[in-house]
Amino acid sequence: MKQELLKPVLFAILLGSSLAYAAAGKVMITSPMEGAMVGTKDKIVLKFEADPGPEGDHLHLNVDGKRVEVIRALKGTTEAGPLSPGKHQLCLAINTKGHVPTGTEGCVSVTAQ
Repeated sequence: MKQELLKPVLFAILLGSSLAYAAAGKVMITSPMEGAMVGTKDKIVLKFEADPGPEGDHLHLNVDGKRVEVIRALKGTTEAGPLSPGKHQLCLAINTKGHVPTGTEGCVSVTAQ
């Protein structure tokens, strides 16, 4: 009898975690790699892929916490920079149609020199 109760509980847990993932979406930045060194005179090409989830509509490119571009594509490349010398954080954040962040983003830190 306990096994009969266990199956629906496990199914609900697995389904719930899948739905939570789908609601959140995801962002992957595949280039540049975390910790990459970049030139101060060069534009940095970010290669990315995103799943906006049901709430998301588009991406914002943020450099050091400041929005620099709105991106409608969910896969491809975009450019940032050139950057001043030092460490910088490049993030792609999923946003709603009203430009409200959903809380899902992908970030990489780079050092410009």
